[in-house]
Amino acid sequence: MTPPLAGKARSGGLAVAVALALIAPLAAGMTLVLVKNGESPLESASEAEPLVGAIERAERFEKSTVDIAVKYSAAISPTVNASGTLTALELEPGINVNTGTVVGAVNNASVVAYASHEPLYQDVSRGLQGADIKIAQQLLKHLGFYSGKIDGDAGQGMQDAIKAFNVAYGWGADNGTLDLASLVWVGQTPVTVAEVSVTLGQSVSPGTVLFKTTAGLAAIAVTETPGLPSGGDTTITVNGVSVPYVVRSAAVTEPEDVAAIAETMGTTTEGVGTVALVDPRVVGAVPSSAVFADETGATCIFPDATGAPVTVTPLDE
Repeated sequence: MTPPLAGKARSGGLAVAVALALIAPLAAGMTLVLVKNGESPLESASEAEPLVGAIERAERFEKSTVDIAVKYSAAISPTVNASGTLTALELEPGINVNTGTVVGAVNNASVVAYASHEPLYQDVSRGLQGADIKIAQQLLKHLGFYSGKIDGDAGQGMQDAIKAFNVAYGWGADNGTLDLASLVWVGQTPVTVAEVSVTLGQSVSPGTVLFKTTAGLAAIAVTETPGLPSGGDTTITVNGVSVPYVVRSAAVTEPEDVAAIAETMGTTTEGVGTVALVDPRVVGAVPSSAVFADETGATCIFPDATGAPVTVTPLDE
């Protein structure tokens, strides 16, 4: 990199932002060298004098626009896991069934719906571990019974939460097991009842169809583009609604997040969203005349009148 008087300054604009992480050891508030333009070299043989300016600290919320589309799953028929008499029925066509919805009762014990990526395959009690335990933890947390970590480990906190659940829904006063009979899986996302398949007073057993659904929400598909923000947690925002988003996943799949975006889109199934970093990126703002490029295209600034150039990455002008 040549000295500032021999290099080529960037032109256009009043200022350019440069990534502070690449200016080490410079930091906001330190000085940099500018070229004095007050005298034309055609009128004077004297060497131009350097001016000293400050690097201004700034923050950038990196973001990119992406195309999105609402994806639907096929209609399903949720089934009961309990055996006995249907002593209450809370279903009718058109109602929404989500995690925590009481769909009815078998032998006077309430049956609670839940949505998750996959159904629980076993009763849950203290000491069990695994991915299905995370599902149970998320369910009990959603219902307000569990406040611990979603770690797939059923410890004392889970046992207390299960006992509280069982008391609240009629499955025993000191019952430390989350029985599959108390639950009904409705798929990966909340659903809408299309048709009720049972009647009050009917005898049911595991596998009895409770109701049929309309086609349900499955995911928000994201068409990713090059240059999406990276290096930190990101969100996707649609019509003012922001939810967490994992870059390179190409979809939003958490049921509550999918439902929130679909709701804000109304009857529209395609649209645009903005993927952005949650935390801003720290940059330095300098006058464009202070940034130089050599014959190889490398860009730099000078930390002082005699110091060596520091390579930077211009972000915008």
